[in-house]
Amino acid sequence: MSLQSEFETLVGASCDNRVYPNVAPAEAEKPYLTYFRASSVPATLDMDSEEVIQLFNTVLQVDACAATYTEAVNLAHDVRMKLREWERQNKVRQEKDLYEVETGLHHVVCEISVWHP
Repeated sequence: MSLQSEFETLVGASCDNRVYPNVAPAEAEKPYLTYFRASSVPATLDMDSEEVIQLFNTVLQVDACAATYTEAVNLAHDVRMKLREWERQNKVRQEKDLYEVETGLHHVVCEISVWHP
């Protein structure tokens, strides 16, 4: 299973499985999540000269979108709580709040760093 599929499965219940890669459909019911892979950097760990482990540090940018600010904040919080259950080592690097005047959507954007093989 890909990292992206794992992420969708992990957080899907937070928003009735309205989790979309890159962009949400125009008719998507709110609240929903969008995400994309912002970066993925390889790292080689030399454990004891005999064992070499190849890992990647991938940053997912996740956008909690909702009709109200409170809904967006609550959805982002639910995602953070779900991340605690993920067997992958992960960390929320930063969050920021946005408002889209044209659409009236509130966003909480999270950058999540994930280590994986």
